[in-house]
Amino acid sequence: LHKRAGTYSQELNNNLTGGGYYAQVTVGTPPQTVDLIVDTGSSDVWILDSDANLCKSRSMQNYYGYCLSTYDPSKSSTYSVVSDNTFSIQYVDGSGAEGDYIKDDFSIGGADIEALQMGLAENSTINSGLLGIGFAANVAARTPYPNIMNLFQDQDLIAIQAYSLYLDDLYAETGTILFGGLDTYKFIGELKTIEIQPDRYGNYSSFTVALTSLSVTADNGTVSNYSRTAVPVILDSGTTLTYVPENMANRIFRAFDAIDDTSGTGLVFINCDYLSDNKNLTFDFQFGGDDGPVVRVPIDEMVLNNVKGYVELGLDVPSLPFDNVCSFGLQPSSDYYLLGDTFLRSAYVVYDLTNKQIGLAQANLNSTESNILEITQESGIPDASGVASQ
Repeated sequence: LHKRAGTYSQELNNNLTGGGYYAQVTVGTPPQTVDLIVDTGSSDVWILDSDANLCKSRSMQNYYGYCLSTYDPSKSSTYSVVSDNTFSIQYVDGSGAEGDYIKDDFSIGGADIEALQMGLAENSTINSGLLGIGFAANVAARTPYPNIMNLFQDQDLIAIQAYSLYLDDLYAETGTILFGGLDTYKFIGELKTIEIQPDRYGNYSSFTVALTSLSVTADNGTVSNYSRTAVPVILDSGTTLTYVPENMANRIFRAFDAIDDTSGTGLVFINCDYLSDNKNLTFDFQFGGDDGPVVRVPIDEMVLNNVKGYVELGLDVPSLPFDNVCSFGLQPSSDYYLLGDTFLRSAYVVYDLTNKQIGLAQANLNSTESNILEITQESGIPDASGVASQ
């Protein structure tokens, strides 16, 4: 007898200072509580061993931060080792973790997953584990294994491999991930579907979609277009900023008199006055062509008043042509293009791994009500309409 597939809602905590969104899950028997960064850009779930090098080394902690939460395998009766020393993962920012692949029971959002294969990090330069929820083809293991999205479906918890992500705005304390469904109160207007693009080998390994237009609508209604051709971009909740091709970024920086210091401090500096003088300015991202979904990111999600905090932590700001210094949530990249949290907070995103599709709509910020639709085998991402306006 199988349980009927349903939906599972997990609250996400917005880590405003460090960036990232955390899901509080439990691992093992009896359950141990662990906080994991939600990452649509990777596919392994991994947790920090309570004996990991970072959790024991004062000098490492001074550099990478204290271990936020750990797991002790000796205290779980359902823990088993899959293979020693075979877990090793590197992220695009150079951070990483390594250790064993293990299996243990895992609970998230009220869903109990049995014997999930996970990485157990013995060595790490990241101070919390990750909840990688991408395609299983993209796991870090040499031999692909059924990852959390496979098991969600295989264990009849959800009908197909799909979930919806609602981060809410920059200052909201929490967002939501909804496995197996979508919530029509969390977006505005029509949810539009676009195809996920395969990699050059024809495999589906990331949430890559076609960004066909990036423009800015000024307070007075003037539209400036900064894109010339379609750009493949990855929708990546594990990345805090948004990375676009250098030529596109440079055109935007010139228009905003922003100073690219990514080779020095790692930041792009912009005048904070934009926040007060251009309150209604939006960055408009369109996907999948002229009829595709448009997500408008307001200026106060893209111009971040966080530089004073960095200076207090010891950041040396170069001399700039403006005194009121903010950082820009958009940066140049030469090899991969990622739409991270500075974009995703303004979007409602449905990820359908089974049908290789993404649903996109404008997020309805600070929504307190819910109307949940299950995503079924027949429906895929349903033709759904959200609320009429913010």
